[in-house]
Amino acid sequence: MVRALRQVVAGPAGRQGLLVFLVARLVLTLWAAFMVVLLPPPAVADEAVRPYVGSPILASGPAGLLLGPWQRFDTMRYLALARDGYTDQNSVFPPLYPLLIRGAGGVLGLLGVPQAAANLLAALLIANLAALAAFVLLHHVTSQELDRKAANRALVYLAFFPAGFFLFAGYTESLFLCFALGAVWAMRRARPGLAGLLGLLAALTRLTGAVLVVPLAYEYLRQRGFNWREVRWSGLAVGLPLSGSLAFLGWRMAAGLAPIGQVYQQYWYQVTGLPGRDLLVALGTLVRGTGPRAGEFTLFFDLFCALLLAVTTVLAFRRLGTTYGLYSLMMLGFMLLPASDLKPLYSFSRYALAFFPTFMVLADLGHRPWVNRLILYPSLALYLYFSGQFFIWGWVA
Repeated sequence: MVRALRQVVAGPAGRQGLLVFLVARLVLTLWAAFMVVLLPPPAVADEAVRPYVGSPILASGPAGLLLGPWQRFDTMRYLALARDGYTDQNSVFPPLYPLLIRGAGGVLGLLGVPQAAANLLAALLIANLAALAAFVLLHHVTSQELDRKAANRALVYLAFFPAGFFLFAGYTESLFLCFALGAVWAMRRARPGLAGLLGLLAALTRLTGAVLVVPLAYEYLRQRGFNWREVRWSGLAVGLPLSGSLAFLGWRMAAGLAPIGQVYQQYWYQVTGLPGRDLLVALGTLVRGTGPRAGEFTLFFDLFCALLLAVTTVLAFRRLGTTYGLYSLMMLGFMLLPASDLKPLYSFSRYALAFFPTFMVLADLGHRPWVNRLILYPSLALYLYFSGQFFIWGWVA
């Protein structure tokens, strides 16, 4: 395993993944500094539109340019969770990322990083390292399943997807992607123990990790010709992702936190409905022009992303195989369960980053130059627009 990992890192996947990571990281660093200098947001907390959630505001000096633009939205909730522990409102977030932030932030504090910046820097370092690992892994997987040119395209499409900057922010996007992709690929390589462990880590990062049990179980059985007599004790590992999510939900209940459905309804304005209901609500909002999201460009883009994921899920079954198709199908079904008349399809463009089969399918289609341009040019423009909005406290996803 260690030798195989070294070969991946030292090979084309490692080089290309690092190159794309460095380019994207440099672009975002310069763009963030430019935006906060050009349009500096008010250095005053407002829990409605600028929720710093008790963290000190970094608005001056090098920290203000390099770290301040990343003090935004859910990042602040993760920092509060790492600092103060669970409350009802933030109890929808599984514990792995906040625990990593607390641990790494403590180490940085011992190294002399000011307490005001230590946890934020830790959150960003964890997310960026996970993004780099995900880039390398995506390139390797795509080159094995398709070819190296497709791998190059998949990597660029992911890194510069309009919401791709969230992979570098203090969010769980990159960490979840790294674990989920690693779990599926490990099972494809007939390593059920490793696949189950990575799936467990994905589930402890985001609740959606529970659905990994389906593609992992399918791939495990496929490799054994769907012959139950060939199933071994190692097959139990496919249940680890689901057990991780159930363990978190059980812990919440034992800790006396409010039921998770109640929390979503009270604080996030979502209820569990039939998959796809939010699509109809979003479409109705756009057609009638009524509701809080009426006229929002982000709603148009969220709806586009939902339709894109649906189409590429179908194509994943055909072009990549059932395992990848099942991953996308289960993820999409899970994401379409929440329904909200107030905020339909909220953050769908950000959630799309977890759909690595989508970027592999797009890369396969992108061998045609006109398709490649059609994907890349609008994506790059929206990437700068959305990230710029984010840096000045504009809601994106």
